Amino acid sequence: MVDMRAECERILAAASQQQVLLRVIGGMAVHLHCPEASRLPGLARDYGDLDFVTASPDDQRMRAFFESIGFAANARFNALQGANRMIFDSPDSEWHIDIFINKFHMCHDIRFSHERLEQDPITIPLAELLLTKLQIVSINPKDVKDIAALLIEHPLGEGDRETINLRRFLEPLCQDWGFYTTVQANLEKVLQLMNTLGAPEDQAERAAGKLAELGKRMAAAPKTTGWKLRSLVGKSMAWYEEPEDAARAEMKLE
Repeated sequence: MVDMRAECERILAAASQQQVLLRVIGGMAVHLHCPEASRLPGLARDYGDLDFVTASPDDQRMRAFFESIGFAANARFNALQGANRMIFDSPDSEWHIDIFINKFHMCHDIRFSHERLEQDPITIPLAELLLTKLQIVSINPKDVKDIAALLIEHPLGEGDRETINLRRFLEPLCQDWGFYTTVQANLEKVLQLMNTLGAPEDQAERAAGKLAELGKRMAAAPKTTGWKLRSLVGKSMAWYEEPEDAARAEMKLE
């Protein structure tokens, strides 16, 4: 069985050596930042593939880089989606690497600049990492576990060093009513599920308190004119993009 953490660390070391901008996203990023919480019996989970983010112009180096460390480009997928996303298959073809370029696009968009990705040496910043989990309309148990782990081990505050940067967390939500609406609903869902995860009571209470605080901050933060206008339409019009069923298996973020 492949040790996904070891593989991830090997890839990051090679990227650093070759000076390629590559940051981990998804469940492995949560695991790397939450070594204690993600191992709790109620929060532990498996990692089937690896997901990364890069930003232009480093996206032009992805094929050469991954081939240099033994991975094969998924030619068909990359030809169709290569401007925004690329896939590379492992040497044994048993698992794959998914690369998001400049933005994470699922139910909502989260954009990444080169400068923003440089704020953390191994993963996307924690504020954006939390948003990637909270933007999922059909949120599932592994996403709930990842959200809980992030909130148990990290404070809300200013800056990005092992901190969930509140300004960065709120910024896209106060511009996009749809994104705000999805996150608001998920905060409530996760809060309701906290006691079912099996985390120690004090840690579950810590995470629940932060969920409530995020909800309060979202409600109080100033909204843009575009946000206010879209709110008048409400849920009578779709406010998120549902990933295509045919693409779910291949594109699912671990």
